Amino acid sequence: MRRLNEKEELEFLKEIHGGDDYSKLFGSLKDAFSLLQARAQMLLGLATICLTITGFSGPRMAASNGLSRFFIGFGLTFVLLSVMALVAGPLRLRWMTAWKAEDVEQTLLKHLEQRNIRTKYYRVAMFLLLVGLTGYLLSLIFYLTVVE
Repeated sequence: MRRLNEKEELEFLKEIHGGDDYSKLFGSLKDAFSLLQARAQMLLGLATICLTITGFSGPRMAASNGLSRFFIGFGLTFVLLSVMALVAGPLRLRWMTAWKAEDVEQTLLKHLEQRNIRTKYYRVAMFLLLVGLTGYLLSLIFYLTVVE
């Protein structure tokens, strides 16, 4: 198997859904945007939990030692960067029916491009969140193990 570009994917969707039934094609794209939004909200929930826990235990961890202080700052920075990527990408509100290109096919192509851009933002946000959670975990480890 190989990865399809947007034009090839549109042709493949037309093959799957029967040519010119654009309502099914729009429905398929709508479902893709909904899935992306749901996954982005899940990441946002994880980031929120991390920030909430840090609000309670962060000051105590940061006051314990220098390594814990560094890693909690490092982790929180990346968690916040992750939230920014989510807001700028998959969580940005844009109605599919409010945007039209030259024709329906070009509109579908532009929506596929937009979906792919938002998917890239989602992947970046996921990576940033994992780095941030790793920093937070290292802060916790140094809080529990390092005695100054």
